Amino acid sequence: MATGINTNGTIKVCHLASKHKMNDMRIFEKECKSLAKGGFDVTLIGFGDQPKTETIDGVRCIVLYCPIKNNLELLRKRNKLSLEAALQVDADIYHLHEPELLPIGMKLKRKGKIVIFDSHEYYGWQLRDNIHKIKVIKTPASLMKVLGSLYMRYEKHVCMKIDGVVQVCTMNGVDYFDHRCRKTLFIRNLPSLSDYTRKTPIDYSQGPAVAMIGGITKERGITQLIEAACQAKAKLLLAGAFSPKTYETELKALPAYACVDYKGFLDKNGMVALLEEANIGASTLLNVGQYDKIDTLPTKVYDYMSMQLPVVISDTGFAQKMNDKYHFAICVDPAKPEDIANAIRWIYEHPEQAYEMGNNGRKAIEEEFNWEKESEKLIGFYNELLSKKT
Repeated sequence: MATGINTNGTIKVCHLASKHKMNDMRIFEKECKSLAKGGFDVTLIGFGDQPKTETIDGVRCIVLYCPIKNNLELLRKRNKLSLEAALQVDADIYHLHEPELLPIGMKLKRKGKIVIFDSHEYYGWQLRDNIHKIKVIKTPASLMKVLGSLYMRYEKHVCMKIDGVVQVCTMNGVDYFDHRCRKTLFIRNLPSLSDYTRKTPIDYSQGPAVAMIGGITKERGITQLIEAACQAKAKLLLAGAFSPKTYETELKALPAYACVDYKGFLDKNGMVALLEEANIGASTLLNVGQYDKIDTLPTKVYDYMSMQLPVVISDTGFAQKMNDKYHFAICVDPAKPEDIANAIRWIYEHPEQAYEMGNNGRKAIEEEFNWEKESEKLIGFYNELLSKKT
């Protein structure tokens, strides 16, 4: 692990996440904990069901509480509370994880702080495609492109003034933030080698058990995946949050939902336990929005590979290129349940090839696609920004 400029914790770092959960894998488990191990004094500010402050694995976690229900008022109040708490921390570096926090970034920058925006997704493009969830009011689809363009103009305005942007990948080879920020760093959301290691052999004797972890939305192809699992006579181990909540009701009304074993929203240990139970991983996101354009695999796929699971994955250009190189998956049309079902059946009926696919995936994680490599890049980015200030 690389080390920070001061190993005694004198460089103070504050991560702000007003909408993500406090135990978010990318924010807390990966970025914050890696920075703490690297010698930084790390604080994470977010929101929860009740206010509290505690230190977990070297990270000071400040949980704020905001009971307001009105979306617009909630946004205003959440930003006010976040800024007040951030100023009390008086950090050297502020790392923002929500687009709604960009105004706070401007205020912190005016106070001479180093400010980083972590763009987990490409919000402007998603708004224009009318599939993003950051809407604070009900907006007609005809206005979403306008809203997306306005957001992108504001986002560029802020990012050209703050110190840097962290993003996951390019899209079809294009850097979303090219000429739209002062400095950028690509940090892939990859698993840690120590966190995702299979402890029990994969078992195909009891039939196919397909894992799907992550957000449960129509755009992620969950309806088609449930139909496919039913056709393949497979158990679908489903974990994550339904969005919107009405989608849960819609899915449970499907006759095919009988094949689903819903595990709820899981923490890291729960996800590892689920993947130990599975013998196939699935990520059949529909080819909409950014899903068929991003130059990386979905995070869940890297998790499956870490746990030596063969994967059924959407046939995007990037996924096909990766599979041609590493041979860990079967690429399918995510809109066709019969194609997904055929892939599930093939893996189950060919266990020797399935084991080989799983081993190929694990080898790729060990050699290239792991958080240990990414964390060194993140700490190097912090050190570079600090050195320019001093």
